[in-house]
Amino acid sequence: MRRFSAIRDWTPGYINVAPEHVDIMVECTACRHTTELDRYGLPNDLKHALITDVEARLKCSSCGAKAAKLRFGHWVV
Repeated sequence: MRRFSAIRDWTPGYINVAPEHVDIMVECTACRHTTELDRYGLPNDLKHALITDVEARLKCSSCGAKAAKLRFGHWVV
C-alpha cells in the first residue's frame, strides 16, 4: 500500500510555484480526512493565490468543516 510522505517545513507561498513533481494533499484538521488536491481543477482565481487563502476556501467533503491544511510531498510505495 502506498503512503504519502510530507515534506517538512514546505512553504512555497503560492500554489503556482509548487513544482509539478510535488503532490499536494488536503487534510481536514477537524476529522483527519485526507484527499489529493487536483491543482488543475482549482478555479482560476485560486491558481495564483496564497496557500493560506486556498486553505481558507476549502471545505471538507466528509464533515463539512472549513479546517483544511495543505501538505506537500510525494507518494511512497
